[in-house]
This record gives sequence, structure tokens and C-alpha cells, in this order.
Amino acid sequence: MRRYGIHPKALLFFIFSAVALASCYKEPNFALKPEIEYNSIKKDIRIDQFFGGYKDSVVVSVKFQDGDGDLGLNDAEIAEAIKVNNFNYVIKYHRRVNGKYVEYIPLEPLSGFFPRLKNDGKDGPIEGVLSYTMQFLHAFTPKKDSVKFEISIKDRAGNISNSVETDMIILNQF
Repeated sequence: MRRYGIHPKALLFFIFSAVALASCYKEPNFALKPEIEYNSIKKDIRIDQFFGGYKDSVVVSVKFQDGDGDLGLNDAEIAEAIKVNNFNYVIKYHRRVNGKYVEYIPLEPLSGFFPRLKNDGKDGPIEGVLSYTMQFLHAFTPKKDSVKFEISIKDRAGNISNSVETDMIILNQF
């Protein structure tokens, strides 16, 4: 062993230390039903290339935890879910009317899909931040529209997370 410059006792100490450190890591114990927490909402005003005019691009972010990591869909699963509007990122849209926020159901749903977040095929806990973007054309949005969103996510087993509400933002305002 000395030939490579490593003393046998040092090598044993290194191996013992590595094993001890590895055994200190305890995998988190999250519930199988996803849990989310509101993280942020931001809005950018952009020029719409297709329709012309302006649009608001709104990005909502939530922190998530899931015990078995079965969040998100692959392309084939998304294709099947689209047929029946079985969204995994569920959004309820609320507009302020007469000082109160009431649910508004748009012609096209704001809910959508997010891809698989864990691709290794193994069950196990997963956590992180999930961001989702929505577009609002100024031509079809009332001026100074005060809105907020209620968000939940769904895993592949059909478990639906808790709901979180975003902060209020104003659409169609420069």
C-alpha cells in the first residue's frame, strides 16, 4: 500500500468515515399524497407573435413534496389525459368582482400538464419547485383585471394535493 502513498490506517479511516457519513443521511418521509406550498407569482408583458398586440405571461411557482415520487406524465400519458381533460396541474381562476374574488371559468381551461419529475423508475420521495406559465391576451382580458389563482397538483396514482392560493396580480395593465 505504501507504494501509492496511502497508509493502510489512513485508507481504513477514509472508508470508515465515508460509510459513517453515508449512514447519517436519512431519506425524508413524505406522504404519498402530494403536498404543495405557494412559492411565487410573476407577470411579464410581451408582444404576442401570433395574434399581435400584447399579452401577460404569468408564471406561478409552488414548492412540492411527494412520498413515492410519482409526479408528472410522459408524452403518451399526456396524450391520453388530454382526451378527457385529466390535468395534473389544476388551476382555478378567480377574478375580483364588486370587491370579492369569485371563480371565473374561461372558455379554454388554464389547467394543464407537467412532465415526469423523476425518470429513474424508482419509487421514493421527491421535492422541489414546480413552475407553470399561463398566457393572457390583452385583447381578451379586461383592463386592470385583478385576479388570483387556486392551485393543486395530481400524481399518477390520482392523489390530489392540498390547494394553495396565489397572491393577487393585475392583468392587462402596463
